Amino acid sequence: MQRHFDEELGQLKDKLFKMGLLVEEAIRKSIQALIKRDTKLAEEIIEEDQKINILEIEIDEFSHELIALRQPTAVDLRFITMVLKINSNLERIGDQAVNIAEKAISLNKETPMKSFLSIPRMADIAIAMVKESLDAFVSRDANKAKEICERDDELDTLNDQTYNSLQEAMKKNEIEISHAVSLIMISHNLERIGDLGTNIAEDVIYLVKGIDIRHHITERRGN
Repeated sequence: MQRHFDEELGQLKDKLFKMGLLVEEAIRKSIQALIKRDTKLAEEIIEEDQKINILEIEIDEFSHELIALRQPTAVDLRFITMVLKINSNLERIGDQAVNIAEKAISLNKETPMKSFLSIPRMADIAIAMVKESLDAFVSRDANKAKEICERDDELDTLNDQTYNSLQEAMKKNEIEISHAVSLIMISHNLERIGDLGTNIAEDVIYLVKGIDIRHHITERRGN
């Protein structure tokens, strides 16, 4: 019985990892669609979001089925609970990628821009945070998860810099307002992805150590 349950937990982990790969790819493609002015690719991202939504439902139903039928306790119950939370965060990250794709479609109809400021760098960080948080979950590595939480500050700083740069550019009439607003929103989408990646990392720490670091600032910052 336990062996079969362990296999089911493995299947659940595999489904979550598959969802993570879909989400990471959605972010990557959304930025590519923006920079390369590829409207067709942006439209594909929007259409493929349905795959993420369907997988979210599958993971949610499978998790609740395991709780109902196997009645897990202690570590196993905590694991399934974390899968449910991470599953929700991944779906929301997918939504942020769709938002970026939609903005890319709008921007592709306008005059090409010379610079995307820190947005490509922000995307690299956001994707890495999502990937590494899932790796930390699979390996139950609380130290790696803590490092991910700390990287969120870097993403916040880049978001602030992008906002300030675009504000200044608008004042000097160096960029069209519609362009600036879209880039500000894309920057915010990427910053939000970082927040959701941080949520996953925090869940990993809770899974491994049994503490909620959202209420233990010194544990999170290492002070």
